[in-house]
This record gives sequence, C-alpha cells and structure tokens, in this order.
Amino acid sequence: MLMKKIIYQLLLIFLFPGLLFSQTSFRVMTEELPPFNFTKDGEITGISTEIVQAVFHQVGCSMEQDKIQMYPWTRAYHEVQHTPDTALFSMARTVERENLFKWVGPISDVTIGVIAKKKRGIQISKIEDFKQYRVGSVRDGAPEQLLVKAGVDIEQLNRLAFPEMNIKKLQTDRIDLFAFNVQTSQYLMLTLGIDPEDYETVFSLKKMDLYIGLHKDTNETLVTALQIALDEMKQPGVDGVSEFDRIVRKYLAEK
Repeated sequence: MLMKKIIYQLLLIFLFPGLLFSQTSFRVMTEELPPFNFTKDGEITGISTEIVQAVFHQVGCSMEQDKIQMYPWTRAYHEVQHTPDTALFSMARTVERENLFKWVGPISDVTIGVIAKKKRGIQISKIEDFKQYRVGSVRDGAPEQLLVKAGVDIEQLNRLAFPEMNIKKLQTDRIDLFAFNVQTSQYLMLTLGIDPEDYETVFSLKKMDLYIGLHKDTNETLVTALQIALDEMKQPGVDGVSEFDRIVRKYLAEK
C-alpha cells in the first residue's frame, strides 16, 4: 500500500509539475446534508466531507481558512457560479447544471423521491397527480429542478432554503409532500425527533450521483488531478477495502 501511494504521488508530480505544492487556495463550501455533509459537535463532517478533504489534501490544494465552510444551499450555489476558486459539494450532476461547473466525482449517490405521511395514503402515479397537493422543495435543489422538468408548476411549490423547514411542515400537515433525497430526509427526521417509519416514498424521481462542483473557470489540470486522487481512493487496499469504502462504511455503521 505504501509503495502504491509513493508511485501515485510520483505520477501526480510527473503529470502536474508544481501542483502538489501549489499556493492555490479554494473556498470550499457545503450545506447541511447528512450523512454526506453535516455539523457535529461544532465540526463539519460526513461521508462526502472526509472524501473532499482527502482529495484536496492529496493534490496539495489548500482550503480558504483551512476548512470547509457551511452555507445554505441557495447562497453556496450562487457563489460557486460567480466566484473563481470556489467549490461546492455534494452536488447532483444534472443536465441543467452540466456546463455551469467543472466536476469531480462521483463522491456519493442518493435516491431522489417525494415523501408523504403513511397515514395519509397518498398515491402518485403520474405528474398530473401533484396538482392536488401542496409540495415542498429546497430552492434551486436538484429535486426541485427534476419536478419542474417533469412538468410540475414551480408556482405550486413551497420553496424554502432549508430541508428541515419543509420536514417540519410535512409533520404538521402544512404541506402534503416533500421532494428531497430519501437518505438525508430520514437522517433529518431522526435529529428532529420524528420517526422516519411514519413516512414513505410515494414517487421516485431519480437515483443520482453526487459530485464536487467547481467554478467553471477552474484550471483543468487541477480538476484532473483531483479526479485522479479520488479514483485512487476507490482502489482496494491490501485488505480488499478501499479508503473510499472505509469512510462510507463508518457512517453507515453510525446510523
């Protein structure tokens, strides 16, 4: 494993001379999206967080203020589109976003679905069925974009900045449905004291890979180096388990 790591470092130096000791400082942002990225005991952690920290460290690219910064999704999404030397994770790579960013990944994957209370007995079989319900979404999030692309009127959506707000509205029947990723919804319900078993996915939108999205003018050499570092993390070690899988398993075990 040590020899493999040395060879990998030499390969990066050969392919990208000077990059490993670059003074480039990136503003790396994320949102509260457990188990991928979230705050625990005052520290930002999670599956994607540890992976992102590892790949940036591997190529010698420092982070602004030496740490990842937590922002509401809408603000971070706007920043990474308009500010050079910025990055945002965990971002779903959609057709609408493809040319807005440079991409490194995948770093995780999620199932996007529409959630409702089981006792409501709501059934959604086609897009037209949404018209009779109040639907919550996170502003500018991939689930919202998928709904709109499928034909749901954006004016019908209860668009908020934080998923927790819509989960609370769903609990108190102020909305009927919430479009979000299923894994994070279950984690957030637990933190809010809500039993996830009382809810169900009534409509599946898509299974999506999550990426690091970088400002579109990011140096292509750096993007390639980050991708190589990530790919290396996914290679099995002597025990047959990759560093990538070890991180994922740690958080799944915590759940």
